[in-house]
Amino acid sequence: MQISALINKQKDFLSYELEGGFRHLAQQCVQAMNSTIKLNELLLTHMQECQYANLVYVLDHAGVQISANVDKEQVLSEYQGQDLSARPFFNRVDANQPFYLSDTYISGVTLKPCISAAHAIVKNDALIGLLVFDLELEKLPLLDQKIELNNFSQIKGDPEIRSNLFNQNRVQSAMDQSIDTVHNIATELLCELGVFHIKLHYASSRATVWTYDDPYNYRLHVLDEIINPNICLLYPKKPYPSTAKVSHEQVKQVLVHFHTMRFMDDNLYLKTASLNIMNGIVGLSFSCDGNHYLSVEEFLANFDKIYA
Repeated sequence: MQISALINKQKDFLSYELEGGFRHLAQQCVQAMNSTIKLNELLLTHMQECQYANLVYVLDHAGVQISANVDKEQVLSEYQGQDLSARPFFNRVDANQPFYLSDTYISGVTLKPCISAAHAIVKNDALIGLLVFDLELEKLPLLDQKIELNNFSQIKGDPEIRSNLFNQNRVQSAMDQSIDTVHNIATELLCELGVFHIKLHYASSRATVWTYDDPYNYRLHVLDEIINPNICLLYPKKPYPSTAKVSHEQVKQVLVHFHTMRFMDDNLYLKTASLNIMNGIVGLSFSCDGNHYLSVEEFLANFDKIYA
């Protein structure tokens, strides 16, 4: 599923979870719209019980704030009277579309990710105001969604580097001279010795690896280490995970293609490459400073068409 679709699904879930409670408070606000004191008291009472909100306030039908800014501890009356009709949510709510959840933004006060939720205050089928909450994202009951990269992603790099692409030539690195040994050791690490992610820095002759046993910390190996089979003594044999998305044979094929791409051209060539056998993603960084991220299946199936 695309990232945008996952975000929309999350917002739909939040709307479902939040709208009922906000609707009830909006109905209570109808009776207090003519009294700022009663309105502020109502909002303060609600804020004492609201787990998710940092702030609540009420606007009239023209977008002018008629309540104070009310948080869990205080009523800030100095904000009353400001014109908020230019806020994005103002024209997104009416009697027929009573609830709106904004996109995420960084709060200028807390510097944390927030969203605003607006609910129409309706009397006799007419919009008389808006109830607005500022909600702190980390406090909300978010769905735990699985994020997967299924589509080819191409990211352009520094324009200055790209403009000088044909003024530079690949210089053979120390790793280039031992690339077959490096790839043989990488195959062993990935297929037999508990490494699930490896990144090969061909230009700077180093490798970074992540293991199942210690996934939060990467290990850096310089050239003298990554070309020495003794490095395998540091990684005890591990069963190949049944949940891996990449087979042993695919690991070998990917590394063969990395070799080809490293030497394919003196101007446009592979600088770094990564392979993750658990999520099945190949990462490529080129001399033009561009980057590609794609699945192993797509990389292998389309190699001749895209890269050869």
